[in-house]
Amino acid sequence: MAPISINKDTKRSANLRVLQRIDADIIDITASATHVVLYEFNVSSQAWEKRNCEGSLFVAKRSKLPYFKIVIMNRTSKENLEVPLSSTFQMQVREPYLIFRLEKGNNGGSNETVQKIRGIWFHSGKEREEICNVLDQIVKKLSSGDINENDSATTGEIDTIDRVQSMCKSEATASLLSALRIDESTNNDHTNDSNKQGDEDTQLLQNIELDKKSLQLSLMSLLQDDRFLDLIHAQYIKVVRARKGNTK
Repeated sequence: MAPISINKDTKRSANLRVLQRIDADIIDITASATHVVLYEFNVSSQAWEKRNCEGSLFVAKRSKLPYFKIVIMNRTSKENLEVPLSSTFQMQVREPYLIFRLEKGNNGGSNETVQKIRGIWFHSGKEREEICNVLDQIVKKLSSGDINENDSATTGEIDTIDRVQSMCKSEATASLLSALRIDESTNNDHTNDSNKQGDEDTQLLQNIELDKKSLQLSLMSLLQDDRFLDLIHAQYIKVVRARKGNTK
């Protein structure tokens, strides 16, 4: 009898449903690893000690703060590992571990914190590299303010931010400039032949409606690009001249 094969989408959906039983605010899986084992560094003995936690690892996206977290679905006990990600999250790779620091308050109720150094061992070195890259991108995004850790955001806002961040500058420029397009009949310099292909290329982008936060993120990024400033200025001049022509 041939083994039953499960496609990636089906497996992903099943994993997402399981994660949502743990945390109802999880909305997506950003990355995953098949099998990992958790270790903790013992400062006294200067050695790594295996913790009672191993299983599949997921980098999950949430609709509320924290917007991202690491989750290890523990196969050895009912206690899963959940690590919220923030702009201060520290990690490094030291073979064979992905090492990170986990702050945890003392049991005595003191305001002091003890930094636990933990290491995640990956069965697959390739998966470790992929997870490390994803975590690095998330921390950079949080550090740069692309996602404000002090603000609340809806699922739609997070998806829109991710979509805008994934655009290349030229695409984001086309999306923004589409809102400033003027009727062709009022612009003598505009020719259908020279712009036909561009109109087709940006048709999809013109249908994207950016919310206030996404617009702000796009502008902050694009203002560093001289080409964007040239384009926005040229379009501005066209609009001003067209309005002057209409008032005559």
